[in-house]
Amino acid sequence: MRVQNCLVTCRTRLTVLTSSNLNIKIPILFLLFLQQEGYDYEFVPVLDSKYECAICLLGLRSPVQTTCGHRFCKECIYNSMSESINRCPIDNTPLTEADLFPDSCAEREILQLKPVMCPNECAATVLQRELEQHLTCECVLRVKKCALCDEPFTFNQEQLHLLTCVQVIVACEMCATMVARGDVAAHMTESCPQVVVACPFAEHGCHQKMTRVDLNQHMAQETQFHLFLLSSAYKKINTFVSELSRTVGVIQSPFGNFSRQPSLRSQMSATSPIPENYISPSHPERTLEKSLNASGAVGSSDKPPVFPSPQHGDKGGSDSGIDVNKLQLHLNHMTLGEGATKGSCKSSTSLLTQQEIILRDLCEKSVDLSQSMLEETIKLSNLAKRIEEVDAHLEAQLAELNGKFCNGEYVWKIKNFSHSSADLQNKPARVYHSPPFYTSRFGYKFCLRINITFKSNDYFLALFIHTMQGDNDDFLDWPFNGQITLSVLDCGSNLPKNHITETMMSKPDRQAFMRPEMSRNPKGFGFTDFTSLNKIMESENGKYLKNDTLCIRAVVCAAGKNSKKVECS
Repeated sequence: MRVQNCLVTCRTRLTVLTSSNLNIKIPILFLLFLQQEGYDYEFVPVLDSKYECAICLLGLRSPVQTTCGHRFCKECIYNSMSESINRCPIDNTPLTEADLFPDSCAEREILQLKPVMCPNECAATVLQRELEQHLTCECVLRVKKCALCDEPFTFNQEQLHLLTCVQVIVACEMCATMVARGDVAAHMTESCPQVVVACPFAEHGCHQKMTRVDLNQHMAQETQFHLFLLSSAYKKINTFVSELSRTVGVIQSPFGNFSRQPSLRSQMSATSPIPENYISPSHPERTLEKSLNASGAVGSSDKPPVFPSPQHGDKGGSDSGIDVNKLQLHLNHMTLGEGATKGSCKSSTSLLTQQEIILRDLCEKSVDLSQSMLEETIKLSNLAKRIEEVDAHLEAQLAELNGKFCNGEYVWKIKNFSHSSADLQNKPARVYHSPPFYTSRFGYKFCLRINITFKSNDYFLALFIHTMQGDNDDFLDWPFNGQITLSVLDCGSNLPKNHITETMMSKPDRQAFMRPEMSRNPKGFGFTDFTSLNKIMESENGKYLKNDTLCIRAVVCAAGKNSKKVECS
């Protein structure tokens, strides 16, 4: 309507210009007119008529008021007065420029009513005067800071942030101690009393495992056993060191054993395996000969040494003379056999050098072999991890395919149910979810959820169904409408089967059947006391556990689009 009125006004003005003798081209004047009209906005609520210009029928831009009490855009009224006789376009009252004055009050009110787009791009259009309040309190994309960890996030992501905030206090799954979410891993590793840990002496042979709270009691009770393990380990180490010493730490000399076992490093770095200051028990004269040569007692190797005769006044002179004479005779014998001794030393040195070379080669080969074995071990470990990842990925894909082509009839097999039920009883807040499944290839996506509830001094199996975000949500009808049948299956050999079955119809007004806004709808629909846990465990009327596996079946039938009748594929 507003656009039509504007076109009528344009035609009127163009007609006036055509009939006049103004030397102005019409397209240029038309563009000037388009630039001078009022605010063309969609006001919410609809703009009051007192703020509309009677000429352009838009929101007043730079409003002026006439003496006759009417409001117009400044440029609209001036153009109107220049194009025709100077009269008011509404009541035809004669006007002059002196009869026009700015209406500041109306301009201020118009500016306050002017709608603007939210700067945060939340797709909201608000009035200028309400923009600050919108940015502070209403905009879903306004930035907030977490009061716990000071991390910024947008308002619509607050719940998701709280699910991952490291400073949120949560209960430890094992001991129910309240700790920050970011400290849960450290708490489980270091201080949680209910975590199962291995004995500190496990590497020595104590393979018992217990909760951390029982560790001190175990250490006190098994002290003697731990000491026995340490003693055994010490003996093994000593045996190993002895064998290693005999293998590479001791070199036999043709003149006798070393007085001390040299280390492998000293053997590998020494140029000769025989030290210079070595004293052989069988040939003490060699050291004495070196000492005499160093002191000048022996002048030449060709002549035997001459010792001074003892004086009569010396104590023990006769004994000293006899000893010196014996020593002189012994040195003469050494001089005669010097050539043979030199040849024997050369052959012994050559033999020891060959042993040293062999030992070095063995050490180098041992190091290379150890390095190769370590590399191969790392490769095998990485390959095993990769195989586990591939197996897990294939298993997940297979479960997804089974769920996608089950046509709304899905069986969830819960293995190790005895352990799982005990875990759920000890931790009431824990729940288990099944893999997802579809009602048909292009149907709705669901999953099952179980947990354990305690009512009337008995434990019950709670069973719910949840909608999930699927590949077909864009063209499906929401909320979901149909029939759901949940069953705990009797896996025994007796006939007829005694399944525990409940059937329910969806309720479109429940959030559980609305289109999920996250990967899994947090609201489920089902039974908090589907069946007694004792009934499943005892199997009086049917064998519900086979090989400690519980089978739960869900049959979901979507209703027809144009009919209330439920149709199952």
